[in-house]
Amino acid sequence: MTASLFDDDARLGNAAARGTERAVTFLHTADWQLGMTRHFLPPDAQAQFTADRLAAIDRMAAIAREAGAQFAVVCGDVFDDPRASARIVTQALDKLAAFGMPVYLLPGNHDPFNAGSIYRSTVFVSRRPDNVVVLDRPGAHEVADGVDLVVAPWSNKAPTSDLVGEQVARLSAADRIRIVVGHGGTDELSPGSDPAIVAVSPLERAIADEAVDFVALGDRHSVTDLGDTGRIWYSGAPEVTDFDNVETRSGEVLVVGLTRGATRSVTVTPHPVGTWRFRSLTADVGGADDIDALAARLDDLPDKATTVVRLGLVGTLSVADHAALEELLEASADRFAGLVRWESRDDLHVVADPADVDGLGLRGYAADAAAQLVDQANGADEDAARTARDALGLLGRLVGGDKR
Repeated sequence: MTASLFDDDARLGNAAARGTERAVTFLHTADWQLGMTRHFLPPDAQAQFTADRLAAIDRMAAIAREAGAQFAVVCGDVFDDPRASARIVTQALDKLAAFGMPVYLLPGNHDPFNAGSIYRSTVFVSRRPDNVVVLDRPGAHEVADGVDLVVAPWSNKAPTSDLVGEQVARLSAADRIRIVVGHGGTDELSPGSDPAIVAVSPLERAIADEAVDFVALGDRHSVTDLGDTGRIWYSGAPEVTDFDNVETRSGEVLVVGLTRGATRSVTVTPHPVGTWRFRSLTADVGGADDIDALAARLDDLPDKATTVVRLGLVGTLSVADHAALEELLEASADRFAGLVRWESRDDLHVVADPADVDGLGLRGYAADAAAQLVDQANGADEDAARTARDALGLLGRLVGGDKR
């Protein structure tokens, strides 16, 4: 699928139109966040999450080769933390060595090029393959005949100016293909007083003036086309990092094609890469039928081993129905990579009804104890009430089977 195709022949001056025909194809990606941990993943799922993030590099390389890309640019946050393990750094570099083309890494806010930069570490420096280049110096760098990367690396975690804008402001029209490589939020999406916010309007003017041909950005983890030119893009993260109510189009990379000369054009083609999904679901639950409906929704979700579900549940349940819900959630936690409650969307209440106990057929001391638990479960002390409800639920499981 081609996301955009613009021919700007009318904007070309006569001199530029007679200039040398130039064309380039490259892979635009960002925010690999290698070494990222998610607190809601159990250890085995976290290990798979880490391995799959590394495996995404192989998939990106295959896409780049198939597209005939001359190089790849990673627009910041290659690593999630400068303290990423030597194992992750080494495995990433091994995969980059097999890319089959130059790969340019831009330091971003998670991996700035400062004194403690991961790119200065002994592991990275000693094991970096020749085709991997860290874009640690701002300015224009020729990467092919008539093709420049205009780069704006982060040298610390809190820039005091628009790093991308500073580099673009130095440019004037030229008979070269120029690709701006930057990282950070933009005023179009994140307006505010942060001095590091990237201003979009000057970028569009530079494109119109033929000083710039494309702006490749990182930081936003969803694929996003900015402005009106079709030449300013966030590639998004190649593997999901947040739930789908936050990240709307993560898990993709972009293949970009640029021409300049008698014609001036751009093509931007997204390609799916990610294998993980973080799903946010809400449900109203008021009884057994609603619990069954929730079970069916969960059962219908594909790729459970690489899917994390966040549930927001609203409603009022009896102790018996709550026990059945807990059984469903316990079983689902084993089926999915992770299952967590969505606290900000969660408003589930449990009420203890004497009928819950009556249905269990208890007699004597057991019946008296259960009745006391019902009273405690409906009491004002929330901690004690929760303990009592849990006890009633366990009692229901032990002697009541699936009585709801």
